[in-house]
Amino acid sequence: MVSLNQKRKIIVAVMLLTALGIRLFVLWKYGLSLTLHSDDMGYVRSGKILLEKGMLVYHNTNEPTVHIMPGMSILLAAIFFIFGTGNVGLYAAKAVMILFGVASVYLIYAIGKDMNREWAGIIAGFFTALFVPLIETDNLILTEPPFLFGLLLFTRFAIQLGRNHNMSAFYGLMFAYLFCLLFRATFALVPFALLGYFLLIKYPLRLAWKQLGIAVLLVIIVLGPWWVRNYVHYKAFIPLTGGSGDPLLLGTYQGYGYRYGEPYKEVIEKINEEHPNMNAYEKQKLEKEIAIERIKQWYRANPRQFIESYTTKKARIQWEQPFYWIEILGVKKSVMSSLHKWIVSLAFASMALTLLLLKQNRKELLFFAFIIAYFTILNNVFFAYPRYNLPLMPILFFYIGLLVSVIAHMFFRKKTTSP
Repeated sequence: MVSLNQKRKIIVAVMLLTALGIRLFVLWKYGLSLTLHSDDMGYVRSGKILLEKGMLVYHNTNEPTVHIMPGMSILLAAIFFIFGTGNVGLYAAKAVMILFGVASVYLIYAIGKDMNREWAGIIAGFFTALFVPLIETDNLILTEPPFLFGLLLFTRFAIQLGRNHNMSAFYGLMFAYLFCLLFRATFALVPFALLGYFLLIKYPLRLAWKQLGIAVLLVIIVLGPWWVRNYVHYKAFIPLTGGSGDPLLLGTYQGYGYRYGEPYKEVIEKINEEHPNMNAYEKQKLEKEIAIERIKQWYRANPRQFIESYTTKKARIQWEQPFYWIEILGVKKSVMSSLHKWIVSLAFASMALTLLLLKQNRKELLFFAFIIAYFTILNNVFFAYPRYNLPLMPILFFYIGLLVSVIAHMFFRKKTTSP
């Protein structure tokens, strides 16, 4: 007789094998032809040049870059060192992305199990395993797969630290934080979401100060070489990246922003014409200055439209559409777009209902909400784009899984107790 615990283990194994199998099938079916011909190829080129010349580049292959964090380039350089920079190396890189994707399926399940909500984790895991945009992204060489893995790892260790206060969970949390930071600079201020969670659970203040001191030291140790490298090349302290100018400028053209000033294309052309010898970092600084002036002009002209654009309009841009550029497995973009809207609507409704109805795990669920709010607000400030929210989808799936599992539990309990 198979026990309930054994059945759950079988279900989890099926979930993980499904995630792995479908991603490997996509790799077999589409191979290296599945590419955006955009950022993914930029990262591949950056990894190859880092391996060959020891120089981190991105757009300009002859100029050291501070446009991106070094994590993706270092990861790809390591893969190419082992497997070569040809097709075998590219397949290996895609395989590593797939492994990150499958690990993320396990992590969202494990988070549910840690919260004593194993069935919610199983449902979220299956959603993550089968969500076509995630399957596609795990077959592209982008920052999303490792970043999603790191984000869920960070979330899991945060919950463990909040419950147990042990140093092993703290060091796991710091590993996940620094790992994410090496792939995306936007992760830098996520400790504010963690602070909100720690205030909710009344985390011991003395221990928090001790761990904060260790955290600062670890950040200096890990990022110190990056700071030195940036200063050597640009004679400036650049803590993370110098690439915020372009997304900030692009963000001023969203919502009602297109009505103010010159079109984006003309602004960039003008910068290139007037400053042909300016390096990429200086151009980003100039774009930031132009963006701030556009923001001031926009706010003076119509503060209501400005506020609406930087709140509801940009949030809708982020959440209404999936990041699904290329159709795979016969799934049409229109179908995926419609399905995505239903999923997001259901997820946010589930978030509201579970926060209202459940006392148990409410603080952890609020922590998830803080993370979603953090990235949504941050992307509203800069450039709202569905791709940036793709790593948040497993958390939305968890809210759905939690509501479904709670309703199912209530239904079966009522059924078993009825005469």
